[in-house]
Amino acid sequence: MGEVWLAKHAVLCIPVVIKIVRRSLSESLGTIAGRRMFDEARLMARVTSPQVVRAVDAGTLDGTPYLVQEYVDGIDMAELDRARRSALGVGLPLWTVCHVMEEACRALHAAHQAGVIHRDMKPSNLFAAPASGVRLGDFGIAVARGDSLQGEVSGTLKFMAPEQLRGDPADRTTDAYGAAATACDLRYGRGPFAMVSDVLDETKEPSFPPATNPAEAYFQHLLRRMLSKRKEDRPQDLNEPAAHFATLYRALHPAREAEAFAVLSKNRFRFQGCEIVFRAGDIADETTAGIVTSARYDMSMRTGVGDALRRRGGDVIEQEAMSDGEHALGECIATCGGTLLTGRVLHAVSAWDETSCVGRAMMRALSLADSLALPSLAMPALGTGAARVSLEMCANAMATALRWRLSMGGSRFSHVVFVLADESKLNAFRDVAVEALRGSDALVAPVDLGLPNDVEPVTADAPTCLDASASETDT
Repeated sequence: MGEVWLAKHAVLCIPVVIKIVRRSLSESLGTIAGRRMFDEARLMARVTSPQVVRAVDAGTLDGTPYLVQEYVDGIDMAELDRARRSALGVGLPLWTVCHVMEEACRALHAAHQAGVIHRDMKPSNLFAAPASGVRLGDFGIAVARGDSLQGEVSGTLKFMAPEQLRGDPADRTTDAYGAAATACDLRYGRGPFAMVSDVLDETKEPSFPPATNPAEAYFQHLLRRMLSKRKEDRPQDLNEPAAHFATLYRALHPAREAEAFAVLSKNRFRFQGCEIVFRAGDIADETTAGIVTSARYDMSMRTGVGDALRRRGGDVIEQEAMSDGEHALGECIATCGGTLLTGRVLHAVSAWDETSCVGRAMMRALSLADSLALPSLAMPALGTGAARVSLEMCANAMATALRWRLSMGGSRFSHVVFVLADESKLNAFRDVAVEALRGSDALVAPVDLGLPNDVEPVTADAPTCLDASASETDT
């Protein structure tokens, strides 16, 4: 029903998303289209949660209703899952699915607390930004609790609960079903039921592959309850499945392994088997399998790093990049390397006029590199030249995207080089990037039991007695 555009806020210089009703529908539906758009805006604005995409503004311009939303600097889970399956031949690891679903269930719980039923849970409505987490968006068919009408059939077929297909009113358990169908799709690459008739058949159980370990069995048991045909048998509060997904995530998350991150030298590190190097120099000298460059929307290579690569590798790189016309912010395409010492150049349209899409562009560059089977990459600080993105913001966005990609496993990357123009930029970029690569989950802090009680001595017959003299290692 709508068109969605990436835009720049004229005053704040931040990227935003503008959603408008398609002109053909706006003309045919008149005030109905505008009312639906404004209903979506009001329901989004009602939900205050860091896991939910925020509504920024809404109104009408030249008779066209519009909704302005927060931009999430990442890609949706459907794209992430599809790219991984295509490039690597495997789906998402269970810990990733559980992390995403914990965040999604928290988002739905917040919506339900605000009296909003989403009704369209699916992977493409979950936006993954490694630097800021997973967000639930697209409240286009959401309704206020109790407002859904008998006989109205709305949703995405693959993820619709039985009551949605029958046209019965939706409630919070409808979103519980949609969340479970989403989890099933992310983990197994398909929905829980093959046909609509299977969803409506009260005797038909969801189909899962045989569980090969206790964690998978736990996951499937949780989904079965959420996918119950009877609404009364599903969780009534989405915080409950969120807690179960969180338990699985904490148990499986690989970043808790002590060897996940290692310091090799001042400018060399290792994370999940990939050597990560920081150095100052000319990126055109790199011999990695691929080089990532910060591209303009028109794909011309006449400034900054792009110009350096074109001068060294030849105009053929620019000609191939420009052959398909303009590309939107956040997109990434690959061309030949010309006479460079690399085989491929990946052109990431990462920023424009202080508007940063570095996170999205980096995620797509890594997906593209995996699909091309590139084992090594060199890249500059994306968007920090003419686009004027801060070096620190860029370092955090790029490093968190790389960390998330490597944490999921299966990636072909064995060597990644960040190339900066000089030592001062190198030091500033490296310090932020290393902090992001290390991640808070990889740090194990000593347990603080509280300071010893110097006022009254602890006696053996006290209700509780802790030995506060134990060393941190013993603790």
